Amino acid sequence: MFKANWQYRILALVMAVFFWYLISGQEKVDMWVEVPVEVSHMPGEYTVTSGMVSKVTVRCRATKTMLGRMDISRLAYNLDLSGLEQGENTIVLDPKRINLPRAVQAVEITPSRLELEVDRFVIRDFPVQVSWTGAVSPHYQLREKVVQPDSVRVRGPQRILNDMDGVETKPLAVDEYRPGTVQRRVRLNIPPELESTPADVRVELVFGPVLEDIWVRKPIEVRGAQGVNYSLDQDHARAYLSLPRELLQEDGWRERLHYYVQIQPGTGPGVYELPVDAQLPEYGQLLEMRPEKVELTIE
Repeated sequence: MFKANWQYRILALVMAVFFWYLISGQEKVDMWVEVPVEVSHMPGEYTVTSGMVSKVTVRCRATKTMLGRMDISRLAYNLDLSGLEQGENTIVLDPKRINLPRAVQAVEITPSRLELEVDRFVIRDFPVQVSWTGAVSPHYQLREKVVQPDSVRVRGPQRILNDMDGVETKPLAVDEYRPGTVQRRVRLNIPPELESTPADVRVELVFGPVLEDIWVRKPIEVRGAQGVNYSLDQDHARAYLSLPRELLQEDGWRERLHYYVQIQPGTGPGVYELPVDAQLPEYGQLLEMRPEKVELTIE
């Protein structure tokens, strides 16, 4: 009997397999898909300071065949921010805003809402503050700094700019132990949410030794007196000097100081009132001389 009806039995088996495949292929299943967020209609005067996400996860429902054919790389969530206001904003995410094929249904989206903190863009001018680092000698100090320009224009969220009183540079590295003048262009150290114009400034730092003020008494030298007989009404002077502190710690530092009056060539006999001057080591400064002038008599 089986041999007599084998054609019908094979046909029935083929039809059963076909209908099983057809039914199983039309059975709907769920699949989680991660898609990027594309922002549209963002007001130009606002910025989102917190709460924004770059991707959302969507539970898609369709047949296995349709889900297998879906090009995930072309999917995106269109986030419309046209209704933003300054402050806290709650945005409910709608799964229907994903560009899914018609046969695919978006069942669920995670997160389901966004809590966005929104601030207004403002523009303000701030002074530039110089930051520098380096193992500089303890006997040296920063004596002058010049910044060009000395202020910059900054654009960014109002909340951040309200807390600022200036813009710092990125740390300028001073490599010398006893530096003199350091000149360099330095970028500004600002948060990524801000934009500055310009983005960098020219910095000049002038270093010098730490100075100490001191009174020093020394004899007055007469320069240009070769072959001339002369006499001074005062042979000593006291000077108020500003000298490097490091110098004052050295032995014999007084020998490097000279107080003098100068006789010009061809000066004949007579009485002359001459100013008392001082020859000092590098960075030394004459603050006051007593007396300022002396009388010199040439015989």
